[in-house]
Amino acid sequence: MPSRLPVLVVSSDSDNGRKLGSILSECGLDPIPTSTLEETQSLLGKRDMLLVFCDAELADGTFREVLRLAEAVKIPVVVASRVHETLQYLEAMRLGAFDFITTPYRRSELEHIVASALHRPNAAAAGGGGGFSAVTR
Repeated sequence: MPSRLPVLVVSSDSDNGRKLGSILSECGLDPIPTSTLEETQSLLGKRDMLLVFCDAELADGTFREVLRLAEAVKIPVVVASRVHETLQYLEAMRLGAFDFITTPYRRSELEHIVASALHRPNAAAAGGGGGFSAVTR
């Protein structure tokens, strides 16, 4: 049985993070929760991740800082917001976000994002590329 691919879930809102983690787990991923920039930086430096899902606003920062941290280790970031604000979307994408989603989370949208991440060139570093049929069903 293939190992579950790790995905970092950065959220200061424990309910929001738990909901996202639950959906990602149902998709066959290993969601790793974190709520601060310091925890995020520590985890990004310790292991490969397929993706980072990050709330647009955190208790100690924003998606901008998470994008900078993840860029240093070449891990794509999906920014999540409670509202679809065009300027925030455009800024996230300009700063290098892999994708931008709004809550509430839809499983089909998350599956599509994960499948896209698995097909990116560096996905093999996180164990991607094979054995991830749960997302493509």
